Amino acid sequence: MLHYRYYFLVFIFFLLLSCSPYHHLAKYNYVNKSRLINTKAKITVQYFGDTHFGSLEQIDKTSLRSLLKKYPFLRMKDILAFSETTIAPRYAAYLFLNEYGKDIDTLEFPIKDTLAKSVLFQTANNQKRAYLLLIRHDSITMKSVINDGEEILKSIRFKIDSSNALTYSSVFENVRDDINYLRASKKLINAPVEDSLGQDWMQYQFLTTINSFVQNNIMYDSLINVFEQKRIRKQKINIASIDTSKIYHDTAAFSKISQESKSNNVVMVNENHWYPKHRIFTIQLLKKLKKNGFNYLALEALSSSFQASKITEERPYPTLSAGYYIQEPYFAHLIRIAKELGYKIIAYESSDMAVDRELGQAKKLAAIIENDPKAKILVHAGIDHILEKPTKNGKRMAVYLKEITGINPLTINQVEIIDKTTNGLTLIPFDELPPGQEKINDYYVINNIPTNLKNTYPEKEFKNYKLNLRNFNLETTLLAKIYNKEEFDIYKKNAVPVLNLKTKNSDDLEIALPVNDYVLIVLGEQGETSKGEISLKEEI
Repeated sequence: MLHYRYYFLVFIFFLLLSCSPYHHLAKYNYVNKSRLINTKAKITVQYFGDTHFGSLEQIDKTSLRSLLKKYPFLRMKDILAFSETTIAPRYAAYLFLNEYGKDIDTLEFPIKDTLAKSVLFQTANNQKRAYLLLIRHDSITMKSVINDGEEILKSIRFKIDSSNALTYSSVFENVRDDINYLRASKKLINAPVEDSLGQDWMQYQFLTTINSFVQNNIMYDSLINVFEQKRIRKQKINIASIDTSKIYHDTAAFSKISQESKSNNVVMVNENHWYPKHRIFTIQLLKKLKKNGFNYLALEALSSSFQASKITEERPYPTLSAGYYIQEPYFAHLIRIAKELGYKIIAYESSDMAVDRELGQAKKLAAIIENDPKAKILVHAGIDHILEKPTKNGKRMAVYLKEITGINPLTINQVEIIDKTTNGLTLIPFDELPPGQEKINDYYVINNIPTNLKNTYPEKEFKNYKLNLRNFNLETTLLAKIYNKEEFDIYKKNAVPVLNLKTKNSDDLEIALPVNDYVLIVLGEQGETSKGEISLKEEI
């Protein structure tokens, strides 16, 4: 019987260890910037922007228990969240949540304790009470701490509805500057967005965009497969009905575009922002058009003329500050190669909120032609901006440009048609589409170019480099970020990687890279960073 008692005691011991001493709903806390959302507890709280949320396990239980003796209506198991501010006024914040129980209405809040440097606030509805305990950490007067507490208290809501529910847009705004794409992706997946808001498509777009920045990525492959299957079923153009003798593949496709571009000063290409391969197409096009006198690359994704001038005048590559989509490695390669070829990089996005965005873009492109009548411009745009017919949303940039300048741009749409072909590139003239189609562009591209560096730099010498990831004591899934050493030495993590790879900490990854010196940074899903950088110089 003794051994049964032993196992029983062991079971009780581990059971006690597994029980959190804090609020049982704390595990459902979700932080978006400085806003706490708990859909299970049905509470939202807006803290100040300098707030850092800590794990409840970080709480100094001994000191806190001593303080709570003054407040018998508060218990450790009522603590829902713990945070600390990072700038003055510095204080720790404990959020308690319990049911509307013992009558404490005779107490006058806030309760100040000068000796303990603390202040306790309380708010309630007819079912719950929330308490906010702030404990000062610096020498700033308690008045500043009290002012903060009063503002936080005003923000507390005991329900979640359309007025305060979390949205995928707000989550994305929070994670869009996070270069740890594993962590950013996880935040989007785990975000407690109400199903009733019908935001599945919004989540999909954000999730696919973030995952497009990372190669060797099963999640991205899966997301794209879902999108393409639906798109192929619904697209109006039947590829099988097109006369294959009148379409162009691979080298012939580029030759056809090159020939057409000789008599045109503006060529426009669009992209779906989820597809790095769309940037590889433009990279390959750059080299062909250069021979025909093209000397400007106009990028919608470039954030400002200031960033364009930085690339034009100071360095032949972008940084993360250049624009959100440009942090995708192949977009950065597009700019690097354009600079190598001698193109002038132009930002043409309109920032004038008083002017229609499409018109504003067209005016900026028209200004290039006005200032340089010999300009030949390759425009790389987002999805619908190059459409040559007005849509239900009005005129697009390509239409306005024709009206302003009289130039009829050569437009190449690589977004409209998706098909699983054996060719890397298929070029379809509009005239070869089945009857009944409205002409919105001159050519349509089916882009199945493999996304890899050899298709990006076919003229460069490559070597195999070995990434030993076994030394990184992080999580199972890793993000390997490979930087050009020269760029990294100057801009550190504001440089744009040559490649991002999703991998495992047990892998010895071999990868072919253009001959150069590189720096490897490794991140885990929770955000841990490898210690130091590894210079990849030696061929394996």
